[in-house]
Amino acid sequence: MNEYQIGGKTITEHLLTLAERGNRPFTENLHPGISGVLGVRIPDLRNLAKAIVRSGSWQDYLTEAERGANSPEQDFMEARTLHGLVLGLIPHPDLEEYLSRVARWVKRINSWSVCDCFIFSGRDRFVSKHSDRIWQFLLPYLNEAGEYEVRFGVVVLMQYFIDEEHVLPLLRHYEGVQHEGYYVRMALAWAIAECYMHYRKETLPFLTAQRFPVWVHNKAIQKACESFRVTPEEKATLRSLRVKD
Repeated sequence: MNEYQIGGKTITEHLLTLAERGNRPFTENLHPGISGVLGVRIPDLRNLAKAIVRSGSWQDYLTEAERGANSPEQDFMEARTLHGLVLGLIPHPDLEEYLSRVARWVKRINSWSVCDCFIFSGRDRFVSKHSDRIWQFLLPYLNEAGEYEVRFGVVVLMQYFIDEEHVLPLLRHYEGVQHEGYYVRMALAWAIAECYMHYRKETLPFLTAQRFPVWVHNKAIQKACESFRVTPEEKATLRSLRVKD
């Protein structure tokens, strides 16, 4: 079977060319233990994703991407990021088919940055239109065994469901996350801090009652205190809630 091509090059050839103007050592530093890091810049990956979708051949691209790399030597982290970026741009007349494509990509996530690149195609308008279905699609990820699958659930719920209707159930679901992976705990702390910055009254009781694991609790407070959106008085209150490890 012939490899997918765009502009006369395979995806691997595009990635290797883009890597020439990237920063591999810097990117590898940010992804300890992750293999296949090329250092391709995110703007370059976004431009390639847009070209794939504009070409009209994105279905052929996704068919190949969902199979994964042909060999370990071509299993680049940036190929997985590109896959997620394309999913954030394609049309989606069939909601369930689209969510199935997203679910297949989630299984390919192998780093925090691959996870965090994702946005739903159609963004807030799409999520608002299908709010209940997407909420139910995302929640099971919080109970998955894989570190990056759980992170995906935490981060994408944070992106789209910190609102008046969902913030309290969201915090309760975050409270129930059992995975102890570093990138899950970091995502939880980030998400809880975001909940606090948008809905202080709803979030503060969770921190006052110390309803999250100590490390997550303290890191969430730290992240909230680093924000310019939090007043000095609020920071003092938050710091008083820190728990000794």
